[in-house]
Formats: sequence, C-alpha cells, structure tokens
Amino acid sequence: MTSQPNPFAPHWLIRDIVISSHKSAVGPGGLLFIGDSIVEGFYWNRIGALPVLNAGYSGIWTEALEPRVPLLLNSAEPSIAVLLVGTNDSKKDCTESALDGVAEYFDRIVGHFEEANVPVVVLTPPPIEPAKRLTSFYSPDAMASLSRRIVQIADGRVAGIVDLQNAFADGNGAAREGMTTDGIHLSAQAYRLLHDMLEMTIAATTARRGNDGTSEKS
Repeated sequence: MTSQPNPFAPHWLIRDIVISSHKSAVGPGGLLFIGDSIVEGFYWNRIGALPVLNAGYSGIWTEALEPRVPLLLNSAEPSIAVLLVGTNDSKKDCTESALDGVAEYFDRIVGHFEEANVPVVVLTPPPIEPAKRLTSFYSPDAMASLSRRIVQIADGRVAGIVDLQNAFADGNGAAREGMTTDGIHLSAQAYRLLHDMLEMTIAATTARRGNDGTSEKS
C-alpha cells in the first residue's frame, strides 16, 4: 500500500496538528487512544478518571500507523493506551498472504508499547453490518481472520483484549443490526457499548497493576 498515492494524507496532517494541540490539555499520564476512523469518531474525552487523547486517523491501515506509534508514545507520555486498527487492511479481495504482512506490522506496534513500558488494551476490528453503504468494500472473512491474528499476537503481551469482532456480532459473524451507521463505522449505540467495555477493562487493568505493586507511568 505504500506505493500507492495516499488520499488521506491531507487529513492525517490536520489530525497531527489537532492531536498535538490536544496533548497539552490532556497532559502526561492520560489515556492514549490510537487507531483509525473508528477511534477518531470516539467522542468521550474521559474514560473513568483518565483524560483521553484521541489519536485516530481516518483511513489509516496498520503499516501506516506503525511508525506513528512510538512518536505518539514519546510525546504524549500516557499511563495507558488503547489500540484499534485493522479495518482498513481488510478490504475486498484481501489475501491471507497480505494479512500475514499486516500481522507483522501489528506485532511491531505491540512491541512499541512493550518498549515504552506502556500497558495497552487491544481491540479487534468490529464486524461488518450487511447491506449498508460501505459493506461491499470490505471482506468479512479477512476481518475475522485478521481479528484472530490480532488476538494471537496480543495474548500474554498486552494489558487487555476487547474482542469487538465477537462482542458486536450476531450469531452468524456479521454485526448486529444497528451497530453501524454505514456497515463499518459505529453507531451511537455501539460507541456507548464500546465506552462501557473500555471503562470496565481499564478499571480492571489499573486495579491489577496496583495490586501487583506496579506504578503507572506519570
């Protein structure tokens, strides 16, 4: 994908400026939420007691996000992070070989959090809601396959895993009715569910780190 023109570059530049200006309001020790448009659309500025620095980039894929992660960790100095990426890697006609490459970049991203000693909660890409406007551009099979790979990579290395691929799914693996606005992007209902899941996961992570005698990064 790096050899193709990037139509999102102007938007990403704007997001860099917005994120940079927001860092001073959040300050060190906050929650860094990194990812794609689903992250960018997350509209809460706090999760529990933690202020949220929203580092979502619409249209971004795993390879393009990877080099941004250490820069964001270094400049934001978060106490905890949340990661959601992979939806834009799961386009129609995506091959298993291509997903192998995506998984390698995802592994590197997890490594950046390990190197920075920042606990991270990993989310899998949510499922597709059939028959809506953007559905035809994405592959449900690729999304499910990548989500399984993400769980495998993250297991035992991250602070928590929230499997949206399963949490938002109906009995057949598609998103439940009303979970998205256009087949891909989350509805207000789904965002509320996501917020509640993150609050529980991060509270449990914080409590566990406290019980282990691990001080959070400040």
